[in-house]
Amino acid sequence: MEAEIGLREREQREVALSPQELTALRQVFASRLAIYATGEPGRYVVATGSVVGFVALPGGRTLVIEPKVRIDTLFALLAAVYDPCDDFLREEPQAYTTVRELFEFVVRIFAVQVEDLVARGILRGYRIFTDEPAAVRGRLLLTETLRRRPGLHDRHTCRFSQFTADVPENRILRWTSFCLQPLRYREVGLAGRLGRLSRALSGAHLDPMARQLYERLNYHRLNDPYRPALSLARLLLDGLTFSGSAGEEPFLGYLIDMDELFERYVGTVLRRAAPGWGALAREQDPHALDEARQVHLRPDITLYGRDGPILVVDAKYKREAAHADLYQMLAYCHALGVGEAVLVHPASEQAPSGSVAVRGPGSIQVHYLSLDLGGGPAQLEEQAKALAGAVWALVGRSPGV
Repeated sequence: MEAEIGLREREQREVALSPQELTALRQVFASRLAIYATGEPGRYVVATGSVVGFVALPGGRTLVIEPKVRIDTLFALLAAVYDPCDDFLREEPQAYTTVRELFEFVVRIFAVQVEDLVARGILRGYRIFTDEPAAVRGRLLLTETLRRRPGLHDRHTCRFSQFTADVPENRILRWTSFCLQPLRYREVGLAGRLGRLSRALSGAHLDPMARQLYERLNYHRLNDPYRPALSLARLLLDGLTFSGSAGEEPFLGYLIDMDELFERYVGTVLRRAAPGWGALAREQDPHALDEARQVHLRPDITLYGRDGPILVVDAKYKREAAHADLYQMLAYCHALGVGEAVLVHPASEQAPSGSVAVRGPGSIQVHYLSLDLGGGPAQLEEQAKALAGAVWALVGRSPGV
């Protein structure tokens, strides 16, 4: 059998799979890959959707899904989403030609960033603990002590503060280093570096829920040096697919959802441009479609002016059949009470151009815009500026700006 099964985004190919490989793919990647039997034992058709990356299969083989866009363009999309202020990713040399090399490249940057933090001294902070120490410490919780240990007086429940390295920032970095360590890297020593980083951060709890800690993070003077490493950790954790087993490999693959990445890239472009228009761009804001507020909608991007919503934007990496996207935009306009909406597609999708003026009350117009992903990073940046300019032309007509 071939050591690497190579496919491209939105492609299908007949391949040979062992029973173990078939089970792993169907159990963990059923929502991302379609697998069909061919009638010949051991032969299956694997159909990819809009995910790119690689899957480490049982037995040592790897399923690799390359993107339709250039690898350096994929990196530019990731850099814009995860490093919107151009702090650390844009200046890195681009030493990659495949999606696996890109992944290893990002892991290497992550290791360098965390090594620098460890060398300077990791972050510590005060945390409140409720425990039963050997001696009374901090505040004695008498009611809790009697509830936990009635009739016993050898231990007491106390609440106390402790200066510790077990802070959310270190938990995120340690969990990321731990998850990345078992992978077989082409660069000799990279796995060892990740192992040393995990041990250097051992003062932090090894937290499988570390990815969720991002939602509660606030940057300040003390943890601001952690920003690049945490952004890279987020980029890596967002794509890791875990097996759920406690074996030597805590995850089976790294897959990037191009649908979501395209949506987030468009959101980043508009969010950065909106303050210059006197507007505010918010992503995935919830809105109710009905009077009873039982039917909820979440447009990709909502632009707000002084008096409320002025424009809704939806980014669609893949064009839906018939007019499903158009119907969705009409629902958004009615829910938000706006008269204009924008649908953004990649130029490769051959989406409609121009505008659709909808009949009926409300005078709703849906505008079609495209973003060409076919060039390199420089062309992508020019396309992003053109997209922002086209949206600004619509926003500028709104009386609420």
